Amino acid sequence: MKDGDLRPLFRSKIRNWQWTSIETAGSATGVPDSEFCTPIGISGWLEFKHTKAFYVHISPLQIAWLLQRDRYGGRAFIAVRRIPKAAKYEGVDELWLMKGSQAETLHYHGLESVIAQKWDGGPSKWNWDQIINTLQS
Repeated sequence: MKDGDLRPLFRSKIRNWQWTSIETAGSATGVPDSEFCTPIGISGWLEFKHTKAFYVHISPLQIAWLLQRDRYGGRAFIAVRRIPKAAKYEGVDELWLMKGSQAETLHYHGLESVIAQKWDGGPSKWNWDQIINTLQS
């Protein structure tokens, strides 16, 4: 569950969008996991992450790509699924969604320091209309 199973989850919840999985390996490192295009022509990029704590591993090349895309006015986001392992957090399943401009803050300071939207309770309780609106903004 490297990306928290977010890639198939987003595709199943937002079916009427065109999704393209991106696997660049050594040819263009740092490129996000998925590209999307809505029926009205809004396109963007989405990097999926998973964590058990508030720290999220994001590579320097991913940070650079996301920050450059943001500077150029492109639409890029990071979606983080946080499912803590400790028993006291049983049932916690959060989605954090932020603009790519938050990549460096996420890397150095973790989820608690980013400007992001957050939903609790797992995929069935996350507000997918709000998620869609955020990705289109």
